[in-house]
Amino acid sequence: MLIKKTLLAAGGLIAAIITPALAAAANTAVQYAPAANWVQPSPAPTQAAVPDNAPVRVIYTDAQIHVGGDTTDTYTAYRIRILKPEGLALGNVTLGWNPSNGGVTVHRVRIDRQGQVIDVLKDTKFQVIQREGGLERSMLTGDLTATLQVPGLQVGDEIEIASTSRSHDLTLGDHVFGLYPLPVQGQPGAYRFTLAWPQATHLAWRGSSDLPVAIPATAHGEQAISYEIRDPRAVIINDGAPVRYNIRRLVEYSDFTGWPDISRVMWPLFDRAAQLPAGSPLQAEAAKIASASADPAERLRAALRLVEDQVRYVYVGLDGGNYRPASADQTWARRFGDCKAKTVLLLALLHELSIAAEPVLVNPVADDGTDQRLPNPSLFNHVLVRATIGTTSIWLDGTRSGDVWLDMMPEPSFHWGLPLRKSGAELEKVTPRSFDRPQSIGVFEMDARAGQDQAAKITAQNILRGDVAYATRGELAALSVDDANHALRNYWTQQESWVVADHVAWSWDERRRTVVLTLSGTGRPDWGNAGTGMHRYTLPGAGFTSPELLHRPAEQDQTAPWLVRFPRFDCYATTVRLPGARPGRHWTLDTRPVNRMVGGVAYWRAVGLQAGLARTVMSKSATMPEISAASANAQNAAIPTFDNLMSSVDEEYGLDGAPGTGVAMPFDDGVNWISDDSACKAPMPPVVNH
Repeated sequence: MLIKKTLLAAGGLIAAIITPALAAAANTAVQYAPAANWVQPSPAPTQAAVPDNAPVRVIYTDAQIHVGGDTTDTYTAYRIRILKPEGLALGNVTLGWNPSNGGVTVHRVRIDRQGQVIDVLKDTKFQVIQREGGLERSMLTGDLTATLQVPGLQVGDEIEIASTSRSHDLTLGDHVFGLYPLPVQGQPGAYRFTLAWPQATHLAWRGSSDLPVAIPATAHGEQAISYEIRDPRAVIINDGAPVRYNIRRLVEYSDFTGWPDISRVMWPLFDRAAQLPAGSPLQAEAAKIASASADPAERLRAALRLVEDQVRYVYVGLDGGNYRPASADQTWARRFGDCKAKTVLLLALLHELSIAAEPVLVNPVADDGTDQRLPNPSLFNHVLVRATIGTTSIWLDGTRSGDVWLDMMPEPSFHWGLPLRKSGAELEKVTPRSFDRPQSIGVFEMDARAGQDQAAKITAQNILRGDVAYATRGELAALSVDDANHALRNYWTQQESWVVADHVAWSWDERRRTVVLTLSGTGRPDWGNAGTGMHRYTLPGAGFTSPELLHRPAEQDQTAPWLVRFPRFDCYATTVRLPGARPGRHWTLDTRPVNRMVGGVAYWRAVGLQAGLARTVMSKSATMPEISAASANAQNAAIPTFDNLMSSVDEEYGLDGAPGTGVAMPFDDGVNWISDDSACKAPMPPVVNH
C-alpha cells in the first residue's frame, strides 16, 4: 500500500507513520465504505493491444494521495483483465498496514464478467492476520495483513479493487514527503499518480525528466498535481551506469525546506534518547571503560565493543518506533535494538566518556545522486555514529560485529551523509576510499623437484580480510571439527580439483581481522608441451583476465560514466620449484612484468626465475568507483594490447645459465603473507594509464 512516508527496510529506518499506541486498537479491523468525495474518477482505458502470451491486461492503476490537516489519505485502485490462467493469482488479494500508524478502508472488490458486475464484498470479507514478515531479518513491526480469496474468478474476468489507507504522523511534525515510481516496463494500460494538498502548505515536487510536465491545479483551497502515462513503452536504462543516470519515471515531493530542516527536526529524537538520568546503569559501564584507559581511542573501542557484543540487533517498529529511537537505558535493559537504538546507546556512552560524536543518516545500499533529490528522509535507511578524536573522524556502526580494532574498521560504503544537529546540517559528501591493502591473497606453492613423472608437493593459502573473513570465520566456527574439515576439503576441491588433500585447516587472526584457509597435499601437474615435445607448465594465479569491453547500444546515453567494481584489491603469489631440466635443455619463464592502469583498475605483476625457482606475484586493485565515458573508450582501445596471457615455465634447448635465469625474485621464502603484504603492491606508480 502507498503511504505518506517511504523508507527502505534496512538498518532500522523503514516505511511507517507514527501515531499513539492508543489509536492502534481502532485500526485493527478492515473498514468498508464508499470512496471519499476528493477521489477523482478512474483513468479512461487505453486501446493498445497486449502481446499474444500476456497473462493480464492492465486497464488502469491509480494512486491518489490527499494531504489534509494532520492526516494523509492514500487511495489506491486498479482494474485488470485476466487473459491466461497464470493471471488468476490476482484473486489472492492482500492488504498490509500498521495499526499504530492508521487504518485501511476498502471501497470495492468486484468482477466484471462480460458486462455482468459481481460484488465480491457482498458475501466475502477480508480476514485479518498479524504477520511479522521480517522476523527472519530480526524485524518487529506490528504490521497487520488482511487477505481475501476472490471466489469464482475466471479467465476473461476483469477484477477491480479500490481502498484508502489513512496515516497520521506525530514524530516528524506532520511533514509530507515521499517517492512514487510509475511503471518502467512497457505495458499497455493507464497509470496515474495524483497528489493534493492544502494551498497554505508549502510543498515542492518534481518528476524525472522522462515524465510529462505536471501543471498544478487549484480548487477548493487545495493544489493538486497529476502524472499519467498511457500505454508506456519500456524505459531505456544505461548499461553499467551509476544509479543517478538511471532514475526513470519517478515522482518526488517534500515540504522540507532543505537538508538542514530534516537535520533539525530529527536531532531531538536522538538527543533526548541519548540522555542518561542520574543513576543510569550505563554511567557505571562508562566509568568502567574510563578507569581501564585514559586513551580516547581505547575508550571508543571499548564502547563500540560493548554495543556490538552485548546488544543484539532487532529492528523495532512497534508503537511508532520507526523513526523514534528507544532510549539508551531501555535498549541496555532489554539488550536488543535496531540501528537507531544502538546509535543512541553508543552516543550516550561516548558523551559520558567526553568523546565528541554525532548521529549521521546514511544509505549504504543506493545513495548515488542523493544530492540531486529533494530533501527527503525517505532517502536514508540507516544511521551511524561519527566520532571525532583529535582531527580524525571515525565511522561507527553498532549493528556490525567483530570491530575490535579501529585501524581495521571498514571504509564507508556510502556517498552521502546527513548529520543530525540542533542547528541543522547540510548534506555531506563522503568520498569512498580504495583499499590500501589486499582483501584477498592467494598463495600457491608447488615443489616438483622429485621429477616430472612424480607427484608434486602442494601447499596453498587463501587469506581473506574484512567482512568476508569475519563471515567465513563465523560459519566455520559454528561447525564441529569434523564438519569444518569436510567443508574445507570441499572448498579446496573446487579451488584445486587436481590436488589430493592430505591436510586442511583454518585459523583466525583477530588483530588483523583475517581468516586463513590452508591446504597441503600432492598432485600431478600437467606439464603439457610447447608443440615441439618440450614441457610447459602454466603457473596458477599468474595471468590477468582482460578488461571488459564497455559498450552501450546506440539508444543509450553514450556520455554516462561506467561503474567499476569498487573497492577491490586482490593479490596472488605463486612459487614453483622446478624439476631438473633434461640434458641439453633449460627452463625459461614465459611472462612479463605488468604495471599499468586501465579503466580505473591498477594491474601489476612481478616475475622471476632463478636456479630452478619460478615466482610471480600479481595484484589487481580498483582505484575509483566509476570512470568517465572517455576513460571507457580508452579502456576499449587498450584491450588489444593488454597482457592477458597466462604465465608459464617452458623447456628450451640450451645449457643452464641461458637467458631467462638470474632474474631478481619478486619475494623471498621468508615472507609472511598474513602480516606482510608489501610484495602485493607495485613499487612505482603505473606507467601506462588509460
